[in-house]
Amino acid sequence: MRRRIALLTALAPALLAGCDGDYFPFERTARELFNGWDMWDDDSVGPHQEPMPRVPAGAVRVDAPRRTLAAAEQQRAALTVAERRRQGALAYRRYCHHCHGPNGDGRIIVGESFNPALPDLREVLVDREDSELGETILGGTGKMVALDDTLTPLEALLAIEHARSLRSAPSRPFFPPRSTAPIR
Repeated sequence: MRRRIALLTALAPALLAGCDGDYFPFERTARELFNGWDMWDDDSVGPHQEPMPRVPAGAVRVDAPRRTLAAAEQQRAALTVAERRRQGALAYRRYCHHCHGPNGDGRIIVGESFNPALPDLREVLVDREDSELGETILGGTGKMVALDDTLTPLEALLAIEHARSLRSAPSRPFFPPRSTAPIR
C-alpha cells in the first residue's frame, strides 16, 4: 500500500500535466496503473464493519416506538401530589412559560407577538381531556410546535396539570403599560 502511494506521488506531476484542473483523467490513470485499485476497497477503510457490540441493558433504541401517554398516566399516578405539583410547575416553566406566560393567558413577550393571539390556556383546558392536550403538545398543531423530542409524555401531562391550576390566576400584561400622559 505504501509503495502504491509513493509511486502515485512520484507520478502525480506527470499525470496531472495535461489535466488543466480536471482531475478525473488522473483518477482514471491511477486506477489503470493499479489494476482498478480503489481506496474504498482497501482494508484500512472498513475496520468499523465488525459485528455491532451488544446493546447495554436499559438502553433505549433511537427508532423505538414513541412513549405513550397511557404509560405516562401510570407514572403520574405513582407520584405524590406535592411531587406532581413541583414537577408540573418546573415542566411548565421550562417548556410552556415563554409562549403561554406565567398565568397561561399568553401575555408575555413571545406570546403577545403571535398574530392572531394565542388562546388563553385557562379557557382551552376547561373542556379538553389530558390525553387530547398531551397529543397536541407532543405532536404539535397550528402554531404549536411539536415537542415530542423535547419533553417526555410525563412532563407534558404534569405541565397540563399545572396549567389547569392557573385557572384562577389574574390576567395581566408581562410589562405594565406606560403612562400616556403628554410630557409637559
